[in-house]
Amino acid sequence: MFSVVIPLFNKELSIRKTIASVLNQSYQNFEILVVNDGSTDNSCNVVKDIKDDRIRLINQSNQGVSAARNCGIKKANFQWVAFLDGDDIWKEDHLHEFVLMINKFPNEKVFATSFEYSDGRVFFRHHRNEKICRVEDYFTEACYEPILWTSVVVVCKNSLVQMGGFNESLIRGEDLDLWARLARENLIVKSSAITATYRVDAENRSIKHSGTRKSIIYDFSFDDLSNEREVKYFKKLVVSKLRECLVQRNFANFIRIYLKHYKKISLLNVFYK
Repeated sequence: MFSVVIPLFNKELSIRKTIASVLNQSYQNFEILVVNDGSTDNSCNVVKDIKDDRIRLINQSNQGVSAARNCGIKKANFQWVAFLDGDDIWKEDHLHEFVLMINKFPNEKVFATSFEYSDGRVFFRHHRNEKICRVEDYFTEACYEPILWTSVVVVCKNSLVQMGGFNESLIRGEDLDLWARLARENLIVKSSAITATYRVDAENRSIKHSGTRKSIIYDFSFDDLSNEREVKYFKKLVVSKLRECLVQRNFANFIRIYLKHYKKISLLNVFYK
């Protein structure tokens, strides 16, 4: 039922636990597509050492995480594509929760559970009347809670193909770009069940200061947004990124981003919450 797509680049210390968290699922109808994006460490050998016929290791030259995920989408055999990064962990009932969600809303195409951070940080969660429900206004709710995060998302393969998958020209925010495009065409089904762990301490998860022009923050234009809810959502993304640049003392990127969006972003919003 599920094709689990795992992009892999230099995760030899993490990938075994990540794959084990899939193999240990209470729901067992799945395949695992590990797309090796030109790893230079021992990651591939770690994957080859795991003996399970449902695992497929696909090798490609280094093209970036979006290209790796798109490769997995293309080669997926099942209708439902689940994403998992090579250093994150699923809890044992992760896929079972999606079975419940799909059965409850069989006509929807985009589903997401909830997650926790490995360092225990607390962030805002919406308190909904039901455990599993539709998100009626993605862009408004996503201003306050990460509704979609790659390792807790399942999407119908046909919908991903129709959307063109992940934007391979972006190296940062490629996931947010796809979620926004999907949300414009679909209602999101959300479960409050925490079924995955975002490992903030994993290897090869460094902060990138370069590539601003290849990020969603720089790539999009406010003129292309269709409604005020989207405008508010993207304003929050830009302001958050500008504040991050200030904390990191990355003034070149701050100026570059601000000059791109200054007509819509006030410096007062950046300096005063």
